[in-house]
Amino acid sequence: MNLEKDHYLLQSDKQLFFRLKEYLRKEKIDNFNQLKEYLEKQEIHSLEDLWKFLTTTDCPEDLTLCLKGLIYRIKRLQNERLDRFSSSAQVGYYLQDKFCGKTQEEVVALYLDSKNRIIAEKLICRGTLNKSLAHPRDIFRWGIIYNAASFIIVHNHPSGDCTPSQQDIDFTKKLTSVSKLVGIDILDHFVVSDVDYYSFREMKVF
Repeated sequence: MNLEKDHYLLQSDKQLFFRLKEYLRKEKIDNFNQLKEYLEKQEIHSLEDLWKFLTTTDCPEDLTLCLKGLIYRIKRLQNERLDRFSSSAQVGYYLQDKFCGKTQEEVVALYLDSKNRIIAEKLICRGTLNKSLAHPRDIFRWGIIYNAASFIIVHNHPSGDCTPSQQDIDFTKKLTSVSKLVGIDILDHFVVSDVDYYSFREMKVF
């Protein structure tokens, strides 16, 4: 299944805005005045009018899916954080948006309770332009402090290539070994960039 094509709500904010931009470009809408004329032509004068337009056959399918996706996200925004882990794709796109534009590599841990509710997001370390340093003790120390049942680890690749390095793979294997001793499960390790993410769990690396 192609998530990017079929599941608009799982796309990143950036991808949805690009889709909207592409639609406007095809309609030859390049500035605010042209957008205003388009809205007036469709008799859209409020958000309520916009929502009604999105549910009519006059609204193209791509525009409907794109704008509904954006509106859905705006309504569900809660302090710019994810409250519950339900799927790798959900977390992957959330983290992709969170790390978008960062020029330094960072390692962040998401700590969860036994019901996969996120207890805390913790910045573990921040590296140089293309290198970060993290130690398992720093990750598990906070897991013990938060009394977490499990955690998700994530770091970004500012280069844009989400392919994990051998160092990333070795680090994940080390975390997996320590998690069995400490009793705090590692649910996934994500590598993210501005436009994509890599899930070790989805790729069955561990």
